[in-house]
Parts: sequence; C-alpha cells; structure tokens
Amino acid sequence: MLNQDIPTAGLSTFITDLAKQHGVVYVKTGSSALAEVITGLAGDEVKPDAVERLIIALRRANVIDGRTMVKLLGSYLDEKFVVQPI
Repeated sequence: MLNQDIPTAGLSTFITDLAKQHGVVYVKTGSSALAEVITGLAGDEVKPDAVERLIIALRRANVIDGRTMVKLLGSYLDEKFVVQPI
C-alpha cells in the first residue's frame, strides 16, 4: 500500500506529509472515546499524540496496511523516546 520508503529519522514530518497527501485526518470515533475512558479508569496516563493518531487514521483509510502501521508506530516511538545525551 505504501509505495514510499519509510525514513529512519524525521518520522513526524513524514507521517504528517503522508496524511496530507491522502487527505487523511484523525476523526475520533465512539470506540476511540470508549478506549480513552477505559484507559483512564485503569489509571493509565497513556494517550496517543497527534502523530500516533494520524498513523491510526492512515490505517483506517487503508493508506497503509497493518504491518506498516506497526512499523511506523514502533519507529516513531523509538525516535520519540530516544534519550538525548546531556
């Protein structure tokens, strides 16, 4: 589905541009709202950021397949949480 190579850096920009190219925006669904409530009740503070929500939206729009979604999410989270040297 995705005919582009996924970069190893700058994933936030890559994902945002991919969504723009395909006219994809994140739309909160009933199940998304329910998931947030359940997560909140479980005491978890984890909520997807804007880029993570775009990855989910790209999958829902069939711009990317499930395997690509997992790769993008994993790579994005790796990039996001890299500890920078002081």
